[in-house]
Amino acid sequence: IVMVAIGGASIDAFDKEKYKAYYESGADWLKAIMDTYDGRPYDKLIEMARKAQKDGVIKGILLHQGETNNGDATWPVKVKKIYDDLLSDLGLEANSLPLLAGEMLQQNQQGICYGMNDVIATLPHTLINSYVISSEGCTGNNIDGLHFSTEGARELGKRYGKQMY
Repeated sequence: IVMVAIGGASIDAFDKEKYKAYYESGADWLKAIMDTYDGRPYDKLIEMARKAQKDGVIKGILLHQGETNNGDATWPVKVKKIYDDLLSDLGLEANSLPLLAGEMLQQNQQGICYGMNDVIATLPHTLINSYVISSEGCTGNNIDGLHFSTEGARELGKRYGKQMY
């Protein structure tokens, strides 16, 4: 598993061209998190994936992002660009890896960004080898309306695993 995560970041933080402008316009807390990846999360993801390729085979991409892009109808196009860049930079065939995108907390779980799920649902129309992982019934933490409880995150993880299987 290769993981690059930046809580509270837009998908633009992971775009190999847009990250710099996003970083420069970001709040200090966001810059501090991005700095853990030398300010370049996409490059860190590629670096780690290349190391993984030396001993293994990349089987898929898991994506759980969207709160910061809540309601952004261009999100699927942005995700596809990053996906295409990743495959190209890793020397993999176009559309060769499944991309699994998890939903945000549902409205009935008091999810603040539940509307993003409608945008996430459109991803397979833009990226043919993508799958939406439902968060229905995955409990929230009852604190912030953004994050899953431990049990909810585990259930979502099982659903990612089932789809990959």
